[in-house]
Amino acid sequence: MDLTKTNASSARTRHAELCDLLENYSGQYYLLDTPTISDAEYDALYNELLEIEKEFPELKTKNSPSQKVGAKVSKKFSKIKHSSPMLSLENAFNEDDIAAFLERVRNLSGLDQIDLVLEPKLDGLSASLKYKNGMLIYGATRGDGTVGEDVTANILTVDNIPRKIRNDFDEIEIRGEVIMKKVDFQKLNESREISEEKLFANPRNAAAGSLRQLDAEITRSRKLTFFAYAIITRDSVFKTQMDVLKTLREYGFTVSDKIALCRDQQEAFLFYAEMEKQRAELEYDIDGVVYKVNDLQLQQKLGAASKFPRHSIAYKFPAEKAETTVLDIIVQVGRTGNITPVAELVPVTVGGVVVSRATLHNKDEIDKKDIRVGDRVVLQRAGDVIPQILYSIPEKRPENSMSFVFPSVCPCCGSTLVRGDEEVAIKCVNISCEAQMIERLIHFVSRQAFNIDGLGDQNIKFFFDSGIIKSPPDIFELEEKNKSLVRLENMDGWGKQSVTNLFESINKARTIRLDKFIYSLGISQVGRSVSKLVANFFKSYENFQRGVGSSVTLDPFTASLPSETYASSIFNAETTANNIDDLLMVDGIGNSILNDIKNFFANKSNLEVVKKLADMITIVDMEASDASPLANKTIVFTGTFEKMSREEAKELAEKYGAKAASSVSSKTSFVVAGENAGKKLDQAKKLGIKVLSEQDFIELLPT
Repeated sequence: MDLTKTNASSARTRHAELCDLLENYSGQYYLLDTPTISDAEYDALYNELLEIEKEFPELKTKNSPSQKVGAKVSKKFSKIKHSSPMLSLENAFNEDDIAAFLERVRNLSGLDQIDLVLEPKLDGLSASLKYKNGMLIYGATRGDGTVGEDVTANILTVDNIPRKIRNDFDEIEIRGEVIMKKVDFQKLNESREISEEKLFANPRNAAAGSLRQLDAEITRSRKLTFFAYAIITRDSVFKTQMDVLKTLREYGFTVSDKIALCRDQQEAFLFYAEMEKQRAELEYDIDGVVYKVNDLQLQQKLGAASKFPRHSIAYKFPAEKAETTVLDIIVQVGRTGNITPVAELVPVTVGGVVVSRATLHNKDEIDKKDIRVGDRVVLQRAGDVIPQILYSIPEKRPENSMSFVFPSVCPCCGSTLVRGDEEVAIKCVNISCEAQMIERLIHFVSRQAFNIDGLGDQNIKFFFDSGIIKSPPDIFELEEKNKSLVRLENMDGWGKQSVTNLFESINKARTIRLDKFIYSLGISQVGRSVSKLVANFFKSYENFQRGVGSSVTLDPFTASLPSETYASSIFNAETTANNIDDLLMVDGIGNSILNDIKNFFANKSNLEVVKKLADMITIVDMEASDASPLANKTIVFTGTFEKMSREEAKELAEKYGAKAASSVSSKTSFVVAGENAGKKLDQAKKLGIKVLSEQDFIELLPT
C-alpha cells in the first residue's frame, strides 16, 4: 500500500476495515481458539494498520487493535484482575528491527553495553499463577492484559505445576506459557480421529482449548505443560532475569533449557539462527526468540508503552504455515515409475522460502484431503524443508469446483497405469518411459551419488532431448564424443571453460565408493542408508556382482526378462558366502527391499548398464571395519561441531562400520554431542548412555 498516494478519506476507510478484521480474527484466536487465518496473514494485516496509523496518527485511538492486548475475557469464566498488566510483546521480523530495538534501549538507558537474555518464544497460552505463603491459590489466563479468566480448576490438572513452593514471599505471582508438547498433541489428535471428533489444527490451539474447558476433567485428560519465565513480587529482590530463571528452577518449575545470555548483537543473532535450525527437533512449538534486557532495574526504568514493554521484543521466525490457492494439479513420473501428483500454487512465503509447488504424494492423499483446483489451502514446510499441504478450506472453495480425477495413463508415454493390490503407489511400468529415464539420470549424477557438477536437472534434460545422453554410460563417453561429434562449446549456454569444468567433474567421478555406486543405480527402496548396508555386507564390487548375479526373481512389471543363464553370465556368478538372499540377515533389510534389488537385476537393460559402467569406472571397496572401535556401534550425533558437519561425521562413522541413527534409544552405543546439543543429549543422560565430545569421536577414528 503506497501511503504517499493515499488520501485521508481512503486511509480512514481502510483503517476501519482493518480494525473490524483484526478484531474478528483476534476473537477467533484468543476466545474461540479456532483461528481462520495464519499468523503470517494476521501479521501482514496488523503491519498495514500500523503503517496507516504512522501516516495518519489521528486514526490511532484507544479502540484500535494496536492499543489492545489479547482479547476480552470470555463470559464462561469468572474474572481475575492481574496485580500488574500482562502485556504483549512487540514483534521483530528481521535483524534491522532488532537493531532498532537495541538502539532505543541504549538511547533510553544512556548505556552502551546492554546484556540480553534470549529465550524461546513458546507458542501456547499465557498464564499467571498466584501463590500465597507458598501455596497455589489461583491460575488465570492473560485475557485482555488487565483482567484474565479464572482457570484455577484446570491449572490444578497440569502435572508439572507445583501446588506448593518455597515460602519466600507472602504473595508471589509466577507467569509463563501453557503448551502442549508435539508428542502429546499427536496422541490427542489420534484419539479424536478414532472417536470421529474434529482435529486440532496445531498444538497451540489444542493447549488453549484444553486450558479453557469448563470441565476440568477434560483438561486433565489432555497432557499440558507449563513453562515459567517471570516472577512478580511487591519488592524488587531479583537483580537480573537470569536470577529469576534460576529461582524458578529452584522452586520446581519447568524452565526452558534453551536460554542464552548475550553480550552483544552478534551473539544474539547467532543464538536466533541456531534456534531456528533446532526448532523442528524441539519437543514443543516455538515461533521465535524473545530478547529481554537482563538487568531488572533497567527493565523498570525503561517501562512500557500502551501495549508493549520497552525492555523486551519477540524476534519472530519466518512463518511456517501460510494460506494460498491451488492453480492446478499435475502429475509427475518418478525414476521408478511412481506417479506423483503435484499442486501448482499461487507463490507464497513459508518459513522464509517462496513456495509455488507442493507434492500431494499419491491418489489416496488427494482423496483423503479432498484437494481441488481452485481450493484455498493451508501450507507448511515439513521439517522446514518439504512444502506440504495440510488441508483445504472448503468454505472458500469456488462454486464450480470439481474433484480431481487421477489419470489412468502415463502423461509421458501413454502406457496404462498400474496399482498393486496392496500398494499406495500408482505406477507407469514402461521402463522405456522417457520421464523415468530422465529422472534416473538426474538421480545418477546427484551429490550423494556420482556428484557430477555441470549436470543439473536442466542440462540433463537438454542432453537427453538432444540424444547426447540416454543412459549413464553415455556420460562417461561424452568427452570422447565431444572431440568429433558433439562439440558442446558451440551450443547455447556452453563455453570453453564450462565444458572443461564439466569434463573435469566427470573424470573425477570415475572413482566412486561401492555404497555410492549402489545408490546411484536408483533401485526402488534402496536409498543411502540401505545402499550402505548392502555395500558393507558385500564389501567389494566383485562380491556384489556375484551376489546380485544369483538373482533370478522376475519383475512382474517388466515385459521382457532375461533367463537365469543370462543373469548369471553377466556377473559370472559363483557360489559365494555372500549370496543375495543372505542380505536378509542384515538388520534393516527385509523381503520387500530384497525383492526390489532382485527385480532390478532381473532386467536385461539394467544388467547391461551396470556391466558397462563397471568397465568405465573404478568402484572402491568398503574398508574393512571389524578392527575399528566404531565397528557395529550405533551412534547418534547432535548439536553443532567445529571441525566437520554432522553429515560428514555420520559418513565417517558409517565408513568405519558404525550405524548413524537419528534418535536415541536403549540400543544406542554412544552419543556424540556438539555445541547447543538438545533433547537427544538429555535423553542419552536419562538412559545412562555414554556421551562423547567431537574430539573424543575424532580420536576413535582409525589413523
